[in-house]
Amino acid sequence: MIYFQTKKQETGLDFIDINIPSNNAQLDAYYETRKQIFCKEQQLFENTDYDENDYCSIPIIALNHYLGSPDKVVGVVRIFETKEREWFGGRLGVIKDYRTFSKFVCPNLFKDKKISPLYQMSIAAGLIYRAVSLANYIGCDKFSAHVQEQNVKLFKRLHWNVVDQIELHGVKHFLMEADLDAYPATPIYTSTVANSEVLIKLLKVA
Repeated sequence: MIYFQTKKQETGLDFIDINIPSNNAQLDAYYETRKQIFCKEQQLFENTDYDENDYCSIPIIALNHYLGSPDKVVGVVRIFETKEREWFGGRLGVIKDYRTFSKFVCPNLFKDKKISPLYQMSIAAGLIYRAVSLANYIGCDKFSAHVQEQNVKLFKRLHWNVVDQIELHGVKHFLMEADLDAYPATPIYTSTVANSEVLIKLLKVA
């Protein structure tokens, strides 16, 4: 769970929960968000980006909440096992209005005390952390992804290495691998905010 204050809602408190979809509505929103990013915005696909890997993928969403209630899916990623203990990530995307958030408190994303709860990157980075750490928890010896050129610097900051360069859907991509030592095995955590005072205290930490 990621807490932050937004500029557009001065009187409200928002938080983002990075988790797997908990119902069909959230799963539908996961696919709709992918369509918005990869079909409409980037135009990598025409009508849908759904493919054969979705049959065996674990979907992960960044779900925005407003005043404690689920609002909308603002980021997505998926992970799937290509062979035993070898995982692949893909369809990483954050809707445009939420790409600039960069200072979070993550009480349920980072449980290990060795990792600071103050997260100063982005929703995309949080999704990457969740994806690789979840795969590591399930059982992972190798985690790879095809990364668009503009995102390579982000992945390098998050302890990924370039393996190869390829072209996918007419766009340059880089095959990259994660340093699994940087992603301790982390299951999906679920929790709720007990009251607004707790949230206010967390925001003060940030």
